[in-house]
Amino acid sequence: MAKPIFAGFDGDGNPARLLVERVTAPCRKVVLPNDNVLSAALMRGEIAGKPSAVIMTGQKPSIQSKIAVERFARADREILKTSVDCVRVVRFFRENGYDAYMSSGAGNSYCNAVYAEVLKIYPRGLFLHIPTMENIFDFGQLVKAFDKFISDFDFEQE
Repeated sequence: MAKPIFAGFDGDGNPARLLVERVTAPCRKVVLPNDNVLSAALMRGEIAGKPSAVIMTGQKPSIQSKIAVERFARADREILKTSVDCVRVVRFFRENGYDAYMSSGAGNSYCNAVYAEVLKIYPRGLFLHIPTMENIFDFGQLVKAFDKFISDFDFEQE
């Protein structure tokens, strides 16, 4: 089976970029530029390689040591929903030592834009918001949680 793609946005001190750099699980790592058009084009190219899943991360300042599992993205007036079972994702993180919750707002900027572009062509995309660095109590624990998620979560289970 093909490896999943694991992507996070670039930026000095951005925990999404640092997370992509530090995970050791087998995956295709992608650092996304902070540009809607360039990020979307990069992800379309990556998806052409037929990954097993697409996992994207970005930071959400309003959360502390939790993962926000984004159920959908908005594109114009359309709502695009992931085919990944978000309830299972939340349960997986909680069972593996990191708090998570379901969210209904992928944001209004880069995160939502790239998520929407991915979901238009690849329904097994998933966007996970993580806290900003000052709101992550143990970054090593977050890395372990993502390593386990990337390695062990069954994206094809219905």
